[in-house]
Amino acid sequence: MKINQLADQLHAKTIDLIALTKVLEFSNLPNPHGGTPLDAAKAEQIATLFRFIRDCLISDPTAASAQMNMTKATTSEEIPVSLRASVADELCRRYPDGSMSDRILRLLGALQAFEQLHAPYSQPSAIAQPVGAIHD
Repeated sequence: MKINQLADQLHAKTIDLIALTKVLEFSNLPNPHGGTPLDAAKAEQIATLFRFIRDCLISDPTAASAQMNMTKATTSEEIPVSLRASVADELCRRYPDGSMSDRILRLLGALQAFEQLHAPYSQPSAIAQPVGAIHD
């Protein structure tokens, strides 16, 4: 496989894939301008990083590579979460112990408990008829 063939397969621009090869330290490729032969492992790495950039709407390949290496999502059951700094600070203040995932899980548990307590008040209940109205 060659970079230009990979570009056709991924519907990407060849120049973007060349930038990804540089980020992935494949700068020793003999001719990076379209005709560079790639082995299957390198092609898969480039394709994986390209898909990550596309799915996460990231514009900088270096940042995408760093983020992807940081998460290393190995299972499809993992869900990436992005929090504003103010929300993260509030979670740290309310739940000082544990990792950020523990704090998020505690917050979700508190929210679920609140929803269960609030459910009877938010659902319309059947209005009982007055006793005198039954025997008219």
